Amino acid sequence: MTDNIRRLFQQMDEKTKADALVLLIHELHLQSKASVLKDWIIEGRILDIYQERTVQLFQNQLRKQLVKPW
Repeated sequence: MTDNIRRLFQQMDEKTKADALVLLIHELHLQSKASVLKDWIIEGRILDIYQERTVQLFQNQLRKQLVKPW
């Protein structure tokens, strides 16, 4: 599932990535955006209890990104 999370994150533009990280931190009551980016996205060390919700949040953010008018 970590590969799926990385793939979803890579598909996002920069603003959507920033919004997704902030949303993830607030939703899961985490401390640091830098820590989430480094440990979860880059290194793939996501606790199993957070993986499903992270995928859901990232999918929703990508849908919003795709719906935005150009």
